[in-house]
Amino acid sequence: MSAVETGRPEAAGHDEDVRGTAIWWVLLALLAAGVAVTMVLVFGTGLSGADIAVYRGGGKTLLDGDSLYDYASSNSLGFTYPPFMALLFTPLGPLSMDVATVVWAVLSVAALEAVLWIVLGAAGVSRRNRLKLVFFGTLAALTLAPVSANSWTGQINNFLMLFVVADLVLAKGRWRGVGIGIAAGIKLTPLIFIPYLLMTRQLRAALTAAASFAGTVLVGFVFLPGDSSRYWFDAFLDIKRVIVFEEAWGFNQSMLAVLRRLPGGAEHLWLPLAVIVGIGSLLVAAWATRRGHELAGILACALTGLIISPVSWPFHWVWFAPLLVLCAVRAWRSGLVTERIGVVLLWLALAATSYWTFMTFFDQPIPAAPNVGFGNLFVPVSLVVLAALAVYLRNETSGEARPRGSRGTGL
Repeated sequence: MSAVETGRPEAAGHDEDVRGTAIWWVLLALLAAGVAVTMVLVFGTGLSGADIAVYRGGGKTLLDGDSLYDYASSNSLGFTYPPFMALLFTPLGPLSMDVATVVWAVLSVAALEAVLWIVLGAAGVSRRNRLKLVFFGTLAALTLAPVSANSWTGQINNFLMLFVVADLVLAKGRWRGVGIGIAAGIKLTPLIFIPYLLMTRQLRAALTAAASFAGTVLVGFVFLPGDSSRYWFDAFLDIKRVIVFEEAWGFNQSMLAVLRRLPGGAEHLWLPLAVIVGIGSLLVAAWATRRGHELAGILACALTGLIISPVSWPFHWVWFAPLLVLCAVRAWRSGLVTERIGVVLLWLALAATSYWTFMTFFDQPIPAAPNVGFGNLFVPVSLVVLAALAVYLRNETSGEARPRGSRGTGL
């Protein structure tokens, strides 16, 4: 009898695949749970959770009927986000800080895992290999300063990244752009993807994103008219609400902060440089997408937004995680030793910045050389990545651009 007739070899193989898949799902869940437990233990010492405390505090403030922008956490941090975000966080208000921290940490790591799952799938990695690569990719990403700081403080950036990636990679037709609009309604930085959509000739998606963002603003005015007026006509233009303490400028990893830290200060150059770098980098991102390297285009756009934003805290740079995964996939497929070494060195450099991030976060002294090197690393690294992408696109040998649906790595 044939194997098909007996069914035994196939059944055994299927059972083995199911068990293997289940094991990787369990490992991914345990990884998220491990981060959550660590967060609670550390939060109990009073050393972390600054941002999840603000999110929970904002939601609780609304439930108590108080003014959102008069709220201040125990660390003197105010609520600096749009009113729409506070509405989303009202479910956290009744929870204890420990419970809120556990829920947030588990969901945040799960969001990062989902981003890597989507990116690897779009890069053409088989489902059989994706789960294990998501596990090891998440494990490696947790050593990076942006990802570890995001978990440490209880930040929202993994969710925003998931909204954008899921929108641009998975959403089709009339729904494309909704995720970007909602993400921007929570935190303004994803607005950079609207000009990206326009430059890649995705007019309908750009309009949908803009309309979705406008919808979040309208929801805020309907339910919180006073707080919405206060935010949109005053608070969101006040950078001092975001950088409460002058010494916090040293923690900022944007181009403006790097210019400010130059000898003598050069922040007056920020606006013209932001315009030049922003337009040039978005052109590279659009170029990559039009040539079929959509994942590279998405990541290039994200890095552009972080570079030119007035404030880009280390935990905003979680986009380095899918960037490294994408670079690793390309290096593995190319077989080039130099590319593989380059990915390892980039990972080591970004992992090493965890030292600077946490020493700065806890106001500990840092030797001058690593303070300057790590404290100004993210912007030049991103500019090098964007330049390398531009060179790759220029040297690409194919005569015709791939169709937009072909999501090549490009990096």
